[in-house]
Amino acid sequence: MPLSLAPIDSASAFGTRAPGRFACLVWALTVSAGIPQARRKAIRKHFAARLAGPFDVTAGGIAFRAYPAENRDDRMLVGRGELPEAEEHALVAPLLKPDMVFVDIGANVGTYALFVATRAGPGARVLAFEPHPRTFAKLAFNLCANGARNVVARNLAIAAAAGTMELYSDGGGNVGHASLLKEGAGTVRSTQSVQVAPLAAILAEEGIEAIDLLKIDVEGFEDRALLPLFDQAPERLWPAAILIETVLSTLWQHDCLAVLAEKGYRRAGETAENVLLVRTTP
Repeated sequence: MPLSLAPIDSASAFGTRAPGRFACLVWALTVSAGIPQARRKAIRKHFAARLAGPFDVTAGGIAFRAYPAENRDDRMLVGRGELPEAEEHALVAPLLKPDMVFVDIGANVGTYALFVATRAGPGARVLAFEPHPRTFAKLAFNLCANGARNVVARNLAIAAAAGTMELYSDGGGNVGHASLLKEGAGTVRSTQSVQVAPLAAILAEEGIEAIDLLKIDVEGFEDRALLPLFDQAPERLWPAAILIETVLSTLWQHDCLAVLAEKGYRRAGETAENVLLVRTTP
C-alpha cells in the first residue's frame, strides 16, 4: 500500500519548519553509504511516519521544503545538508553563464533548476518540467522560497506528441522516481494520468530560440522524450550540451547516445549515472 503522505504545506513561510537534531540524525542514517541498504530502508520505514516533515533546510545556499519520508533527494537535503547530484553539478558548472537557457526535463523538487538559476544569475532562463502533481507542488514552493523569477515550471511530461499518459510511482518512498514506463518506476503502487507534450511545441510557446544546456532524467523514457526534438525542431534549437541519465538505458527503444553521436555530440564527462554530451557540429 502507498505510504500515508503528509499534507503539502505551501502556505507557511519558509523557515518555520526547521528540523530538530534527532530528525537530521535519523535521515542522515538513511542516506549513509556506510550502512547496508536493507538497514537504511528499515530505519526509514520505522521512522517515516513520525519524522515525515516537511522540514525547511538550506543546502548550497538554496532553500528547500523537504519531505524526506517520500523522496530520496529530500532525504539527502535533510540528512546531509547538501545538494544531491554533486558530481553532476560539478560537470555542468563550467557551462553555466549569465543569460543562458537551461531546460530541465524531470525537475523533481528543483535541485538542478535552482542550482542553475542561482549560479548562472538572474539573467539566466530556466524551463523546468515535472509531471507528478505532488512533486510539482513541492517544486513550485521551492522556487517561490528562493525568489526564483528566472525559472518557469510546467506541470507536464515531455513526450513525442501532446495528450495524456499514465505516470507510475511507488506511491510514497521515492515519489521522485516516477516514470511514464511501468518498468522504470520500480515497485508500482500508484498511477495517475498526466499531461504530456512535445518539447519543440513548448519551446515555441515559451519563445525559446536556443538551449545552452538540457538535463534529462525521466527513468528510462529519455529516448522517447528527447529524440523527437531533433525531428520536430530546427537545428538552432538543438541543445549545445545535454546531461542525460543512463541508469535505465536498457529501457530505451533507441540508443540515445548513439543517435546523439550522429547529431554531432561528443562525451565531455560522465558520472556513475549520467553522461554529459557537448555538440561540436554547428
